[in-house]
Amino acid sequence: MSMTDSHARETPVVPDSLLDSVSLLSKKWHPALVRCLSATDGQGFSDLERRLDGVSAKVLTDALEELREYEIIERREVSQSPLRVNYTLTERGHEFDAVIESLADWGETYLAEPETEQVVLVADDNRRVNTMHTAWLEDDYTVRTASDGEETLRSLDADVGVVVLDRRMPGLSGGEVLDWIRSQRYDIRVVMVTSEDVDLDVLDMGFDEYLTKPVRRDELQSVVSELFERRAYSTDLQEYLGLQSKLGLLRAQYPDDTLETHELYQRLRSRLDELEASGGPFEEVDAETLERAAVGSLQ
Repeated sequence: MSMTDSHARETPVVPDSLLDSVSLLSKKWHPALVRCLSATDGQGFSDLERRLDGVSAKVLTDALEELREYEIIERREVSQSPLRVNYTLTERGHEFDAVIESLADWGETYLAEPETEQVVLVADDNRRVNTMHTAWLEDDYTVRTASDGEETLRSLDADVGVVVLDRRMPGLSGGEVLDWIRSQRYDIRVVMVTSEDVDLDVLDMGFDEYLTKPVRRDELQSVVSELFERRAYSTDLQEYLGLQSKLGLLRAQYPDDTLETHELYQRLRSRLDELEASGGPFEEVDAETLERAAVGSLQ
């Protein structure tokens, strides 16, 4: 028998050191506990219990004890009366944390679910505007384009999250396309874009935001980003933000006495008051978004 064959049989494929390391990593709270301590100068038992949401006192005690046995963490008394202790990583613990971080990065690269594609449909009969708006958005989104109403309908499906929709297009108008989108109950947010003056007809339109040409780059990017966020909101909150945008837009264009005599405006105003009085939807969104909507973000 050659020395090579003998050595191959004596050297285990999976050494005990690797099995021990995997055992430590595979325990639910051990890696989390090490990561929790890695960025601090020390934390007490209560601090760790609070940060590791869902861990029981017994499980945390056992995890701390085992990691101390491996000299990955150490326990230090901060005071005796009352008794307070801090747990910190040892030098060995910081090396172990580097392994955990590297493993997490590997999992993020190769095992994580791919992010859901965010699709924007830019619909405008002006080729220059279409090209410009696409260039502004394509770094962050998958962008489709359409040059008239019929092509817009052909380009729509459940993958589209936001439509940047020109109000006046040949064939089917933007308003007619918008009506079709709402009739199909697509979960699509729509920003209406126009070069025309705002008129009271917009009260009948189910858009989420409204922009007047020429649209600024930062303005379009901000609105599209916010509309993707809104897709996660409740129906009531989406309705509320859409109404705030629409009514704020009209308040910026028309005097109060004109709006006060307009029946549909008053009906929408009453609906907005109902939503505000309910208080229900607003826990889902930050105060800045609500404030921006309340003053009419597109005035």
